[in-house]
Amino acid sequence: MTHDEVLSSNGIDAVYVPLPARVKNDFIIKALEHGKHIYSEKPAGGTVLELKSILDLAVEKNVQFMDGTMWYHSNRTKKMEEELYGNNLGKVHRVSASFSWGSNGLVDKDWVEGGNVSTNPSRERFGMLGNIGHYPIGAVAWAFGWELPTKVRALHTKFNSLGAIIECEAYLWFKNGGRAVIDASCLCPHRSQFEVVCEKGVLKVDDLVGGQGRSGNFGAYEGPFVGSSSFILGDSLGKDDIVEVEPCDHVQCLVSKFSESVQNIRQGGRADLDWSSRALCTHTIMCSIFISAMRDEADVELHTSPSSATKFIINGKTFDDLPTDR
Repeated sequence: MTHDEVLSSNGIDAVYVPLPARVKNDFIIKALEHGKHIYSEKPAGGTVLELKSILDLAVEKNVQFMDGTMWYHSNRTKKMEEELYGNNLGKVHRVSASFSWGSNGLVDKDWVEGGNVSTNPSRERFGMLGNIGHYPIGAVAWAFGWELPTKVRALHTKFNSLGAIIECEAYLWFKNGGRAVIDASCLCPHRSQFEVVCEKGVLKVDDLVGGQGRSGNFGAYEGPFVGSSSFILGDSLGKDDIVEVEPCDHVQCLVSKFSESVQNIRQGGRADLDWSSRALCTHTIMCSIFISAMRDEADVELHTSPSSATKFIINGKTFDDLPTDR
């Protein structure tokens, strides 16, 4: 079947969209106009307002939108949310989150220099910040309850010869003193981790994406994402306890949740907008870091209000949308 035949078929309720960011939005809009539910791989494409318009169209059509961030759906994440959102740990003070891989021959020079979608800016504008940076950015947003930061700054950015971001570190400021640091790289040893420092304790994960633990089994990314069987819960004195949870396949959990939402809509219910909100929050932060990196690590201030869209201030100039031209 061609793409058009898929979208025109009355026998297809939902589509999975693994397309590169450069062409993703056009296909999603066409799919939404045909009333299809969307399971879209990350990162999102386009500007902040482009994604918001897509999500608004999904609401208008009452179809489910969900991005492919698998770890949100694991049993471990649900258990950690009980600790974090249930106020057992108190206010979040600081988050650090990382995802890196590629050193010691895991990827070659041709891969880094544009041989992959994520290292070719004509196909993936956000580079590795969009590919693997999506995970630590999402972890920070998740830890702060999907609240946008008040300011971001890229602290270190490395580009390949084509101008694609292949390594990036950034700092984020949140209201009431919250702060976070993220890093993403295809040049460093493998790390997939976060630490959430709260008033009463600490949450730590060292296998965020694959769930395979620090086993050195990088091949786990090529098969079912089965794992995520534990996390570390530390108290205020520094005592760490390993909390065991039932292992699961992240992808299967995501697909099950997506299918459950689609079935609910078919039975007269409404789409679960929480997943759209998460996607927009993550994309907004990613776009802000990207623009900071592209503008010589300038501060990007984010001004939010319940009644209007987010405004962005860069070097004293206000923007309604990001990314902007350099």
